[in-house]
Amino acid sequence: MIAMAPIPVNPPLAIAALWHDGGHRCVRWAPASRQRVTAALPALRDRLAPVLSRRCTHVRGLGGLKAAVREARSLAARRPFVARFDIRSYYESIDHGLLLGQLREAGVTGPLSGLLGQYLALPDRRGSGRGLVAGAALSPLLAALYLTPLDRAMERLAARGLGYLRFMDDFVLFAPTRHILRAAIRAMHAVLATLRLDVHPGKRFIGKTERGFDFLGYRIRPAGKLRPAAQSVQRLCERARRLHERGAGESRIRRYVQRWYAWLHGGLGGRVAAKGGVTGIWVIVLKRLHITGYRVHPA
Repeated sequence: MIAMAPIPVNPPLAIAALWHDGGHRCVRWAPASRQRVTAALPALRDRLAPVLSRRCTHVRGLGGLKAAVREARSLAARRPFVARFDIRSYYESIDHGLLLGQLREAGVTGPLSGLLGQYLALPDRRGSGRGLVAGAALSPLLAALYLTPLDRAMERLAARGLGYLRFMDDFVLFAPTRHILRAAIRAMHAVLATLRLDVHPGKRFIGKTERGFDFLGYRIRPAGKLRPAAQSVQRLCERARRLHERGAGESRIRRYVQRWYAWLHGGLGGRVAAKGGVTGIWVIVLKRLHITGYRVHPA
């Protein structure tokens, strides 16, 4: 274990601004507090490294989004049944008492524990005892820890052929038979009940992998190449629309589409269908936004 600098407990953390964005609680820490929160990240990462599941791919060093997509495609080719879920209002639903208990079990004590208690409680102006701020340094690790009971439950079913991947609160199960998939789903619901969480009713798929399913912005099928999920294209068009409404010109919107297209293909080694190329995506954006007068092909 790497020796870490001590984490000061005093003075208490202070918030410069607190707001909600898209259903997420967001915070801007006062400058000194922001430095303390950022300085605590290596210590927290070190403490949680032995505890976090290697199937939780959003954690640094465990692969990231593109590795999860590659693995999901591989598992889909080897398992005929799939169930994909995410958690309803995940960050807003995290129970502080349960999370602090998990931190104690992971060996997080002393000043670091005190700082994390403030990190959770200060933005909770209503005293609900729930919720995790988005976009802050420690939140991804804390969010990874909170669902480790689910990770462990699914890993125990690996001996029965279950494949499992998680990226934050978006996770997917692959099974060789319907029976094993049903058993995994029952175990999942039991664990989520203990964590006081629910799956999002509108963001799930249960069926055969051959039908295809969406995961992390991609449409995945066991045969054929990856494609962007419909929701991913919709988000692209909505962001392009906002740029257009704010007065962005053709070249700026085109650059945004080109960056999105580069992200779509990046890290996937030719696994993404390229029919139509970036021009095809550009045409979709122009049609969805009802924009006329822009060139289809760059000069």
